[in-house]
Amino acid sequence: MGDLNQTAAPSRLPFAGKALVVVLPFLILFWVNLAHHTMFFDEVNAWGISAASPTLSKLFYYVHYEGHPWLWYFILWFPSRLTHDPVAMKWVEAAFGTAILLIIGLLAPFNLKQRALILGSYFLVWEYTVMCRMYSVMLLLVLLYVVRRVRNPSGVIGNCILLGLAGNTDLTGVLLSSALLVEYAYSSYFDVPSGDRRGVVKRWVPGLLVYVALIGLSVATLWPSKQISWQSSGHLGAQAFNRHRIDRSFGDMIAAPWWPVSPEFPHHFWETSVQDARWLYVLVPIVLFAYWKTFRRNRNLLLLMGVTLALGIVFADVVYEGRPRHWGIAFISFVVGLWLQRASIGVEGRSSRWSQWTYLLLGLSTAAGVLAIIGSWIHPFSRAREAATWVRTSLPPDVVVTGAPDVSFASLAEEMQRPVYFLECQCFDTFKLFARDREDFDQKEIPVRVNRALDLLGRNEILFSFMEPFKAENIQSLQAAGLMVEPVKTFDGADMKSENYYFYRISRAQTTSGR
Repeated sequence: MGDLNQTAAPSRLPFAGKALVVVLPFLILFWVNLAHHTMFFDEVNAWGISAASPTLSKLFYYVHYEGHPWLWYFILWFPSRLTHDPVAMKWVEAAFGTAILLIIGLLAPFNLKQRALILGSYFLVWEYTVMCRMYSVMLLLVLLYVVRRVRNPSGVIGNCILLGLAGNTDLTGVLLSSALLVEYAYSSYFDVPSGDRRGVVKRWVPGLLVYVALIGLSVATLWPSKQISWQSSGHLGAQAFNRHRIDRSFGDMIAAPWWPVSPEFPHHFWETSVQDARWLYVLVPIVLFAYWKTFRRNRNLLLLMGVTLALGIVFADVVYEGRPRHWGIAFISFVVGLWLQRASIGVEGRSSRWSQWTYLLLGLSTAAGVLAIIGSWIHPFSRAREAATWVRTSLPPDVVVTGAPDVSFASLAEEMQRPVYFLECQCFDTFKLFARDREDFDQKEIPVRVNRALDLLGRNEILFSFMEPFKAENIQSLQAAGLMVEPVKTFDGADMKSENYYFYRISRAQTTSGR
């Protein structure tokens, strides 16, 4: 196991100019893809909440309905004071993504080929950079931690601050930072002579207090409101002992981070799971063996991967089954492990060559990254901005827009920067609030809720957005309720299926005077 308390810089790092040549194409690719990317509900809803919060206290009130800590919303709150246009999020993401790529490209202790392989991986060309979400902040803080950790391993307080802040980005950030903290504490304690360990413990006490305080802040801000809706995640632990849920949690956390591309590619590329792609179970023993081959000489790094996987599996089973963006903490831990492993070579004098199994995992991720880029150019990720532009420029300014489900058409409000009418709560708003009184409803209730909306608003017609074409039974049920349905405009072909928009004009049927 390497002595990370006495690390030395690798003696044959490439010149900065060569490293810049390697990272520059990835920076250009990132900027182009970010400009091309069309944001979807999860991205713009965070912006909508920030923009709709006149004060920070109101922002923190809304955050309790989100299931995420405060940091990302806090960051977005400041630019949202200048403009309510969610495209401003891309400038924020551009700053974080650029910093991530520069740190890996210029500061990572890898050769040029290894840097390029990491920079081309799925999470760095798509999920944690192009998508405008809190995961880029989490990754950047972890990278700053590992840079500082290698250069100043005895600076426990500063390193714990970075890990604690990473835990304030997302609940998976809490899991990741906890795994990194366990490895850090283990290495600090066991990599010194036994006589020096009491001093290590004393040095760690204030750092741990700082970390616990920051994680306490994270938990306090993500703690769900009593009025929160469990529509998206389901109640905590409701399926924790379901064998199929356990199997999926195990397979998703281990295999999916290395091949997160949809089995429906090229029709869709985003997201997968072992439930949709059963062959991913074949990857499970391969990935575990690759972890072992990569870190078999570093007990601290095997511990890092083991704790990351264990926490991720428990989270997926008990809290939220998750998506590749959540399971990607395994990828981050793996890269951090490689970084720490390479940093220890200066002391131990071992070869810096990676195992073929290491190249296999990163090669898989790079291939997935290529497909993600191709897929994002084959299909727009979302049609929300185009649909919102059409409503704003082609229809009267007083047109009332409603629709279903709310997680689909709420994007229109955020992109239009004006309220839409939510049938769930019979209210106007500019974003989706995950509250009990706004939970989704059965499609069979659409006619009743539309009629109620027309009565409350004093209107004879309304613009209705649906994520798929109305079926015959939808139209028949509306007609039976005395409503006429007229197709108006379609925005389809999005990779994210809920980000397609089929607009209908729904109006009250005219009654004859002699009736």
